[in-house]
Amino acid sequence: MIIDCAVHPVLSSERFNKFVGGPWNLRQLPTLFGEKYGAPFDQLAVPADEASSPAAVANCLRGAKIDYAVLSPTTFGYWPNPHQGVAVAQAANNMLAEDWLNAPEADGRFLGSIRVPMNDVDAALGEIERWADDPRFVQIVVPARGLATYGDQRFFPIWRTAAERGLAIFIHDDLSAVVEPPPTQVGFPSFYAEIHALRPLSGIVHLTSFIVSGVFERLPDLRVVLGDVSVHEARALAIRTDKDWQSDRIEVPWMTKEPTAYLERHVRFVSQPEDEISPHSLRSTGTLGGDNSSLVIFGSRHPYWDGVNADEVFPKWSGEERARCLGGNAVQFYPRLAALN
Repeated sequence: MIIDCAVHPVLSSERFNKFVGGPWNLRQLPTLFGEKYGAPFDQLAVPADEASSPAAVANCLRGAKIDYAVLSPTTFGYWPNPHQGVAVAQAANNMLAEDWLNAPEADGRFLGSIRVPMNDVDAALGEIERWADDPRFVQIVVPARGLATYGDQRFFPIWRTAAERGLAIFIHDDLSAVVEPPPTQVGFPSFYAEIHALRPLSGIVHLTSFIVSGVFERLPDLRVVLGDVSVHEARALAIRTDKDWQSDRIEVPWMTKEPTAYLERHVRFVSQPEDEISPHSLRSTGTLGGDNSSLVIFGSRHPYWDGVNADEVFPKWSGEERARCLGGNAVQFYPRLAALN
């Protein structure tokens, strides 16, 4: 079984505007096809009409022998106007359910993600409850670029509700409206090459915040998927966090284990090119809660230029390890995928 945990349908702007409704469809919404840090080439690996077509995406996944695909549509992650942010999240969820999850061409292969407005916690909880009874929705998706780290107490009700409802949290580096804080500690980069190389930083910061703030201690059933962070990119900070915890633990007495010990139960990383080295490379150090093949799940990132096919990933790994990463790990990690086992 192959489960693609990172498929990002493009929501056609014209169709999306119909779902948003007034008054927001009367304004010029930012295009969903690009951002300020756009690549100097076409970011989509397929024509835009195919990226926004459920039938075309389903056909592509069928050709790649994908059994199930978790869809997390691309929208601008953070909207400065909270009312507009709510409207966009609601529209994205309605459109995903009506146009994608119900698409006959999908043949039941599509699974959904619930978009939530992160600057309105009450509205976010309302969106989760609105869709949580539909078993096809297996996670909520939140942007990597935001106004605060996700261990902040203001977000805790969202994580608690997700855990109680059996929904994973998918942190995705969504397109940016460039109204968030700078993506680096020293300001805004100048080039797309920089922003693409630095993409994992936000996810790693959120991961550290989840751990140190005690979110995983308080919510033992919470599951977090990092969509744009390689397990190897997280390694350096993980080692440093473990080291500092030895001396700083008096400040965070709620942490009962070494920071990286939380990863095995609570965190998975979507496959990245850096994962192609031996899956056992970290096993001897014990710095990431186990070998890589237990922490990685497959994601194609279709339809974007840096996407990959299932037959291209983990070429040096054993058949058993590849099978775990391509499907088994997702089934074991996502509470709502257990029925697929």
